[in-house]
Amino acid sequence: MRLLGWGLIIGTALAAFLYSPGFLWGMLPAGFPQIGPAHPESPYDALHPYILMLAVVYLAWAILMIRGSKDPKANAALFDFGILANLLHGLVMIPQAFIYPNEHAHLWADIPFLFAVCAILWIWHPNRLAPQTSMR
Repeated sequence: MRLLGWGLIIGTALAAFLYSPGFLWGMLPAGFPQIGPAHPESPYDALHPYILMLAVVYLAWAILMIRGSKDPKANAALFDFGILANLLHGLVMIPQAFIYPNEHAHLWADIPFLFAVCAILWIWHPNRLAPQTSMR
């Protein structure tokens, strides 16, 4: 859990700058590969509130994962939340990628990443790694 928590913190920080919209929403540096139409520029001098909203949710989850690592079995609901939230987020984004203009790049960027997070959480789930023994 601690590894996943710190991975979320580091990954969120890196994504804010490496992911093409990131903090430079709609503004790509010269030579940056264009994987689809750019998002519209933010009305807030390139600092888009959308990325901040997602970042704080993932940072809160990361902090709880780190704190919960002291007793993973008692905090297994954090894994359940991660699986369900990322799965539903990815499923909602699939039709949006086809319906909304400038959103199709999510099909090969965000959506596979969200499903990969679900798979990692499923594999590392505390109840799968150390099954509980039933008392008879």
